[in-house]
Amino acid sequence: MKGTRGRLEVAIEGDASSRRVTLVGRIDEAAHVDELAPEIAAKEVVIDTAGVYFMNSVGVRDWIKLLRALDQKGAAIVLEGCSEPMVSQLNLIPNARGNASVSSLHAPYLCDACGLDTAMLLPIDAYADELRAMKPPVLRCPECGGSMRLADLPERYFTFLAEH
Repeated sequence: MKGTRGRLEVAIEGDASSRRVTLVGRIDEAAHVDELAPEIAAKEVVIDTAGVYFMNSVGVRDWIKLLRALDQKGAAIVLEGCSEPMVSQLNLIPNARGNASVSSLHAPYLCDACGLDTAMLLPIDAYADELRAMKPPVLRCPECGGSMRLADLPERYFTFLAEH
């Protein structure tokens, strides 16, 4: 199922045992993401937020309601590809993660060689120890092959990982 909720595109795949939800756009007062709970409830729910580029306070409130509703239905929730705006909310508001686990996130990286400034996908399992220790991995630049470094303070960007 595909649909639009305000300026948020929602795609839902799967069945009652496993659902995959892809969100692209803005999670704000027009999205009403909390109302998605009945449609996406399943034993396992993977929510891909890589395409979420904005969240405001009303959107965060509705997001928390969504996670709580899914949790109350016994869903195991996995957040995948968390965008930078999503990571910001996870760091600021502990309830924005709820009982969900995070499998991957996007982090701002900068290449010292060519100056590329881009969001890089970090799979949590591959870098779990480093991220929890606030030591972001050095990555290879997709443009020039040079070394890329986190363009933020690790203590600020990865805080939510240390709390769970």
